[in-house]
Amino acid sequence: AQAISAQGPDFCFAPTDLPGPPSRGGGCCASMWPAANTATAGASVPTGATWTRRGRHVHPRANPLRVGFALLAAIAPAVLLRSWASAWLQWTPLGTTAPNTPKATAALSNAATRGSASGLQAVAADRSLDFDARQVGSAEQLMLSRMPAGHLITTHSYVALVDGSIDEERLRTALRWSLVRHPMLRVCADPPIEDLDAATNPFIRTASDGRWTWRPSPLSVAELADRALSVAEVSDDLDMDWQRSFEAALDACRFDFDQGPLWRLKLMRGKDNKNALHFSFVHSLDDQRSANQFIHELLSHMDVLEKGDALADAEPLPFPRSIEEVLLVKELDPMKLAGYAASQLAHGGSGNVKLPSSVRSEERPPRKNWGLDPSQPNSQRRHISVPTVDADGDHKLLMEKQVDPSNEFAGPRRRNIMVPRELDAATLEALRRACRANNVTVGMAIAAASLFAASDISHDGHDFGYEVYRILLGVDLRPFGPEGDWTNGSMAFASGALDFLVRMLPKSGEIFAAEQSGAIGATPKSLIGGAPFWEVARAAKEFTRQWIEKGYAVESTRLFDIGTRLIQLENIIATSADNPATLGREYTVTLSNAGIFAHGDPNGQYGSRRLRGIYFGISQAVSGSLIAASCLTVAGRLQITAQAAAPIIGRPQLDSFADSMLRSLTLAALAAPWKNSVTPRLDYPTEVRGGLPWFYPLETPKGALTCPAYEEIKSPSLPPFEVDKYIGIWYELAFHDITQANMCGCTRFNMTRDGNVIEDMFTVTCPWPWQAGVDGPWLPGYSETTKKRKLNQWTCNMTMYYQPARLGVMLETGFGQEFDNMVLEIWKDPSIQAETGYEYTRAIQFQCLQEPPKVGKIAFTGINFLSRTPHVSRQMLQEMFVRAQALGLEPYGSNDMHVVEHGGCDYPKSTDVSWMGERPEWPCPILDRELGAQV
Repeated sequence: AQAISAQGPDFCFAPTDLPGPPSRGGGCCASMWPAANTATAGASVPTGATWTRRGRHVHPRANPLRVGFALLAAIAPAVLLRSWASAWLQWTPLGTTAPNTPKATAALSNAATRGSASGLQAVAADRSLDFDARQVGSAEQLMLSRMPAGHLITTHSYVALVDGSIDEERLRTALRWSLVRHPMLRVCADPPIEDLDAATNPFIRTASDGRWTWRPSPLSVAELADRALSVAEVSDDLDMDWQRSFEAALDACRFDFDQGPLWRLKLMRGKDNKNALHFSFVHSLDDQRSANQFIHELLSHMDVLEKGDALADAEPLPFPRSIEEVLLVKELDPMKLAGYAASQLAHGGSGNVKLPSSVRSEERPPRKNWGLDPSQPNSQRRHISVPTVDADGDHKLLMEKQVDPSNEFAGPRRRNIMVPRELDAATLEALRRACRANNVTVGMAIAAASLFAASDISHDGHDFGYEVYRILLGVDLRPFGPEGDWTNGSMAFASGALDFLVRMLPKSGEIFAAEQSGAIGATPKSLIGGAPFWEVARAAKEFTRQWIEKGYAVESTRLFDIGTRLIQLENIIATSADNPATLGREYTVTLSNAGIFAHGDPNGQYGSRRLRGIYFGISQAVSGSLIAASCLTVAGRLQITAQAAAPIIGRPQLDSFADSMLRSLTLAALAAPWKNSVTPRLDYPTEVRGGLPWFYPLETPKGALTCPAYEEIKSPSLPPFEVDKYIGIWYELAFHDITQANMCGCTRFNMTRDGNVIEDMFTVTCPWPWQAGVDGPWLPGYSETTKKRKLNQWTCNMTMYYQPARLGVMLETGFGQEFDNMVLEIWKDPSIQAETGYEYTRAIQFQCLQEPPKVGKIAFTGINFLSRTPHVSRQMLQEMFVRAQALGLEPYGSNDMHVVEHGGCDYPKSTDVSWMGERPEWPCPILDRELGAQV
């Protein structure tokens, strides 16, 4: 449910990018930002037995068995329900690059030039205007949800900064014109008639059809305008005042559902003719695309009135249909719906970053050895340090513990905070050029920057390795209507959202900045390495393209519609806000890119007034993402509204997030063009294993990638390689290697040299040592006497050949193959030198094999992090992950590595022949090259 508040434009692709519906900017417009919630708590929705009766939601010929199958496949898992409740809350349409469809633009133009008797009479006679009432749509209903105190869970808040004098009466007259034209501005909401005796479950729909109903307000246009408009004279800092007003509106907005209006406008007049128009909306009424249209109408009509001209009659537009009524006209396809639901389940169970490490304990619980365990140490395994109490009431149905209601982390006590930022016009134009060179839209570059920024503020020094970040992007659903934009320019909520996962390193924004600035101490890059800013942007574009091609714009709408009719998502949202494991968060970052404000003069001039900027956002306190960013380009400048829920994120962290976004976008715009000699899969940051499960036994697909030359991938800081300093005992800290099993630990190499022959005695414990309370004695080889496993230490002998003519590259044999074992980086850590006596203390090794050699596809890649001691600091281990990325190892598997356990290990006393016996050749000399590669 955190996804329902997303839409927008600058995520538009060039026409050649994808086959989606046309718009002025290309195929699909995707942007997005947080949004709204369900109907008032307790409001029920049609049950599963009756939801097929409306042909506009499901084709009248839908087979009940097929519907039932789809429900079982799509809705049953509880993890999906929580993800819904969290995602649709943020699914909101934002603006688009094109101001309206040609039809809608023409209608507005005509309304400004010809009279309409009904419009004139409505304004002159101060009477109410009628329209046909209709049932509230599923997405609209979610955003009507209110807290027990009576304020909305989700409010759409936006501020237009305007330079020049604003007369209150002219503004009021302009408001009346828009009220006549847009039915949503004069709407009220009637709650459902409920059978309270039939409601026995707070989360499942068991009572009557619980749909709200839209109806016209009984108030006149003049009364609605008077109720909506307020004026405040600001004598101090206008910027500080409008930001406070913005946050207060997100925290606790109340509206009169019976009389209306369900929105308000506050004119804040500061010194030197500086003004802020602050709008607060029930998010069911509009999205940022609609908001941009509203702002344009007000400024245009104030200009007309200032010149002494009369406004043309406003022609009322038809009341817009709901998203579900428009999109869900085809017969349900159970397999397609189940495919979309399965993807959401996978995303929900990914262990993505939801909360910052600042609210977690420093230590993680010990890892359990469940055989081929795909999980890795990550920040989300650290315990939450938020105060909790035993769950009571409805909370007991969803959780054992809940956040202490008296604590500031409790859902009703959290507060919305925001900070504005701006990217100047020259840098934005440079960014557009860089995006064209990298075949992505500006929106996708903003998505990459938001992910980098989120990784900067989410972690402390106790995190290491790769993390999964889940980003929610808004999608304007207007182009997906069977006949295009069904709103015809009327204010409406017409948005959807998509989400995807990106596997990245913590502090990626800081890493990117250090690389680009060339700062002292920055991680040295190889010829093909570096922080993957443009790779993430291209992966975002590729995921969006596939989402469109699969028809998921409709399936996401259908799945949510089914959910709201069977489940009381509004109650799930309010209750889950106190879940100490998530604090109401399901996503890492929500991005709403509303594209370009493409109305009026490109410089924002409206006669004597100038539109200087627009900042907008959606409530995040109860439910949302860890962090949110809403973006809009006005008068050539990109304006960013960064938001979060305090105290989950504090103001210093929010400032750092916004600054990181600007820094990454600036660096990406101004960096010199860089051509990579290798071609990784477009989706490798989002599909680390190429869509294959963790138990797939062969090398994951590498696409058109080829094995790199040593000179391309070795570190610029690698010291001259001296083989005798490399010989000796090494402990493996992490690996990417299909010949090693995740259930093994205590891995050690012992290298000895005889001339140019290097024998590498590889020892490993499988399964790794048993630990009480972590894994059970049921695993093989456990001894009740010693309380340890026996017969679980294994060895194999590998042979390498030192090549004096190719220092740092050893020729290795194994599995009937010969391949290069490249030493890419070597450290000389004083602390490890003092402990072990070795000069070379840590190293990164890399192997790559194509079959057939040099011309075939990659059949194997091996990456090894080695240390002279079995335990190193987290900072040292993270330094190795960062260095591997800088050397270009990510597309080859450094973002899919297994961290080796070394706790409780008994290492071999010796690997000498006197102790171990004759060293066998492994695996067998009888395997030819082809069979060896398969094995």
